[in-house]
Amino acid sequence: MFIKKLSVAAIVAASLAVPVAQADAGFGAGITYVFGEGVAVGVKIFTDDEEDKAVGSLGLDYVVNSGAWRPNVGVGYLGDNIYGDLSAGYNLGAGTWSFGAGAGAVDTDEEDDNKPASVVVASPIPG
Repeated sequence: MFIKKLSVAAIVAASLAVPVAQADAGFGAGITYVFGEGVAVGVKIFTDDEEDKAVGSLGLDYVVNSGAWRPNVGVGYLGDNIYGDLSAGYNLGAGTWSFGAGAGAVDTDEEDDNKPASVVVASPIPG
C-alpha cells in the first residue's frame, strides 16, 4: 500500500515538473497550519521564482503533532522573498487527506527574464 501511495506522489511530482522546466523554479521553507492536524514545517518547490506572481507548488511537510510526513500540492503567491499558499496533502502516518494554509521564505527573482534588453542608440556627432 505504501508503494502505491509513493507512486501517486511520484506521478504528481512529474506532472508538476513540466511547468517548472519552462521557468526558473523557486524554493522556499515555511510553516503550514494543517486543518484538523495542527502545525507543520516544511519545504516547497514553486513553478516560478518571479515576485508578484501566482504559482503552483509541490511540498513536503512534517506534521508536528502526529510526527508524520505530508507530501502536498498547492497554489500560492510569491511576494518579495515571502510566500503564502494553500495546499492539499496526504498524511502518510494517519493515511488521511487534509488541507492547509501556509507562509514562509522564498528566494524570489526581482527581474523579469522575459523582458527584452534595453537598447541604446547612439547618434553620430555632427562634424
